[in-house]
Amino acid sequence: MLPHLPERRHTPPQILLPNNGVAQEEAELTWKEKEDQLERMEPKRIINMSVNDHVQLNKAEKAWKPSTNKSVCSSQPKKQEERDSEQTKDLLKKFRSILNKLTPQKFEKLMTQVQMLTIDTEERLKDVIDLTFEKAISEPAFSEIYAKMCSFLNGLKVQSKENPECQADFRKLLLNRCQKEFEKDKDINEEEKQRSVGNIKFVGELFKLQMIREVVMHDCIMKLLENHDDQSLEVLCKLLSTIGKDLDVKKQKHRVDQCFQQMEKIIKERKTSSRIRFMMQDVLDLRTNNWVPRRVIQGPKTIDQIREQAKMEEQMEGPHHLRPRPAQNQNAPRQDFWESRQRTRPY
Repeated sequence: MLPHLPERRHTPPQILLPNNGVAQEEAELTWKEKEDQLERMEPKRIINMSVNDHVQLNKAEKAWKPSTNKSVCSSQPKKQEERDSEQTKDLLKKFRSILNKLTPQKFEKLMTQVQMLTIDTEERLKDVIDLTFEKAISEPAFSEIYAKMCSFLNGLKVQSKENPECQADFRKLLLNRCQKEFEKDKDINEEEKQRSVGNIKFVGELFKLQMIREVVMHDCIMKLLENHDDQSLEVLCKLLSTIGKDLDVKKQKHRVDQCFQQMEKIIKERKTSSRIRFMMQDVLDLRTNNWVPRRVIQGPKTIDQIREQAKMEEQMEGPHHLRPRPAQNQNAPRQDFWESRQRTRPY
């Protein structure tokens, strides 16, 4: 009988890997941690150098050299253009502010400020003329003061942009602007009509200040008479009311006579509206009355002139406490405040 032996259990063979824990630990490390670990393992080198020592660097045969930055060079003209544009905007802003403040009393003071402005290019000169022109035709009642300012700037000249050898003249550019507006094809609307009337009023004020020749004004009158439309005849009446006294002189009196003969003929034909015929008749009566208007046209005034006019009106009317009170109807029943109130409930 065999002795009882204990049962043997089968165990799988164990494979022993060298440094198994270290390999697993290295596999779990990130790239950055591995680089840090390698840096710690490498021995540190200590190099003693003096600040005063000159270190000679190695030079390569085909070393890279920085080329010229074309973008920087090309941006320099752009920066100059932007700078000029900003200066032009600032100039026009100041000039527009002067136009808004322009009055007979502040004229001399504001013209001193205009002299300090840098109007040194043809573009800036044209912009200044455009602002003045648009302001003058939009406010015909103040065209006299704007024409006076143009007379102050009459001698202003700058170098021409197209031809550097020539100069751009303020007067020539201004007259070209007025002529362009005068010869422009007009649409039949209220806005264009107001622009035409404002332009011809401004032109008349420039003629009175001897900035436009007499021959040019006679040509304008003949062109307006040839058109025979209501808008042209209205502009003609406005022009003759402005400069008729200065044109009706001995030298050119025969041309003025021809103009008025044609106006009388147009009135008799009755082909225009009644408003235009009455307007032309008023101009005929104005010449008959030696160009003295029946009603004084109110233009821009100084504060001193307004105070003087108010003082004269007060003297004519008398003191305030002595002025007669408006008459009241004594027969009308007196309405008391309490009686006039509407009753909300019965007593």
